[in-house]
Amino acid sequence: MQSVPIDYDSVASLYDLYVDVDYDVPFFLSEVARVCGPMLELTAGTGRLSLPLIEAGVDLTCVDFSQGMLDVLSHKLSARGLKAELVCGDACTLSLTRRFELAILPFQSFMEFIGEASQYAVLRSAFDALLPGGRFICTMHNPPVRRRQVDGTQRLVGQFQMDGGTLLVSGFEQGGQPVVSRLQSFEFFGPDGRMIWKRLMPMRFEFIEREAFERMANAVGFRVIDLFGDYRRTPFDPVESPVMIWVLEKR
Repeated sequence: MQSVPIDYDSVASLYDLYVDVDYDVPFFLSEVARVCGPMLELTAGTGRLSLPLIEAGVDLTCVDFSQGMLDVLSHKLSARGLKAELVCGDACTLSLTRRFELAILPFQSFMEFIGEASQYAVLRSAFDALLPGGRFICTMHNPPVRRRQVDGTQRLVGQFQMDGGTLLVSGFEQGGQPVVSRLQSFEFFGPDGRMIWKRLMPMRFEFIEREAFERMANAVGFRVIDLFGDYRRTPFDPVESPVMIWVLEKR
């Protein structure tokens, strides 16, 4: 089973409308406060997390597979007078000349790398990019909790105002043993309530069990420092924690 990138280019201009969350920003700001050198963000997207980190003074390299998402981030940086190195590339085959004190993969995006071959490749890329003793913070959903939402029910993400009308975003999910297939729907309605256009974006992600991830991380050469169950640093509970926030160290 191979990882096929989600076509984020097709929604790059819409992404910030329907993904407007900052629940993890304080956590990462506190983590980067301990870092003096350069830092790496994998799956940076349009800069939801990148911008607060850069504004806090982080020397950040932002990597994403979608050039469209990075173009949005580039415009934001220019508008704010900020700078960062932007790299369009696959985290599975990343080759960077710089080495970093800290690498992060936020927003549970590690789950979008499907199959152990791809997951090992991302872990190796992060490992190789770090200085000795550097840390890698990798986030993902906790499968037993997140799997409860995979029931084929169409769920509304939200309604968002745009020039000329309203964007309705929804989606449904199937599978989950371990790969989830999600179909995300974007429907744009004019002021009279009539649909003007509709766009569908297939998505896939994989539930990765705690034991499997720890085995892969150890095999690559990481040591597990911490495992949190939420962004308040609550110890991980396998039954109740919504996420797994892994803090790894390069041995």
